[in-house]
Amino acid sequence: MNKEILSKIDSRYKLIIDELEPYVFSGPESFSHFKTDVWGMEIKDENFISCLNSKRKNFFLNLQALDAFSFGPVGMPMERWVFFDCGEMPGGIFGFGTKAKNLPAEILKNYKEISSPEEFLPLSMYIAIPMVTGAWFGHNLCSANSVLKQHKEYKGLALLTKALGSLVFNITDHYGATQWDSGSLNIHLQLSPMELRSAFTPAHSFDETITYFSTYGEAKILAALQGSNVTVADYDFLVESKDRTKMVELQNEIEDGAQYKICGRPIYKDNKVFLPVKEGKL
Repeated sequence: MNKEILSKIDSRYKLIIDELEPYVFSGPESFSHFKTDVWGMEIKDENFISCLNSKRKNFFLNLQALDAFSFGPVGMPMERWVFFDCGEMPGGIFGFGTKAKNLPAEILKNYKEISSPEEFLPLSMYIAIPMVTGAWFGHNLCSANSVLKQHKEYKGLALLTKALGSLVFNITDHYGATQWDSGSLNIHLQLSPMELRSAFTPAHSFDETITYFSTYGEAKILAALQGSNVTVADYDFLVESKDRTKMVELQNEIEDGAQYKICGRPIYKDNKVFLPVKEGKL
């Protein structure tokens, strides 16, 4: 990794890069379109994994296991065909992993198929899909920290995964969808404010979903990895994460032409979660 940039990154992220291995998982024709020399970060040849390679079946199964123990408890696990049709072939997956021999048995039991101590296991993933506009859509972001903390928690693993994945995929214009009460907002909003394209989304399985637009870039990503938390005092109003009536009200205003953005990380007070919102575009 570029030592000049490395010296500016918070120690928690240096630890992850030192101890874990990055990987890229996609259709083989896509690899040449990705930026694989981000800040000098080395991705081993064997960690460019083709979703068409049947010999890497265990990796497919274990990626699905990572998704299941990350999102299964909230009712959003994916079938393998969703990974393939909606992520791997049209876009790509970036993440960090390690060999099975580096993890204790209580962690390994969460995965589906481990043939040897050398089995490479995914510990995080960021799935991004290109859009016809030239922008990308962030489809999935998760890490194994919910189970890793029994052994060794890699703090900031999900943020680092999305940040470096965005650079690998050359993403500037980024769309995403998440719920108003999702803890992932703490990650997404570290990288950029979020312009609301929808505040209430009946087309989604969870209608209390935000569709957002953000712009990323190397300077923003480096700032996020320096370890300071993004806070904001300059907002127009707060939206409580369970206030369905306000969500619908904002959605109606957006459809009538109003523009809003979530301009900072969630604010926690009185056992509630609030999002700071400001009028206008990014």
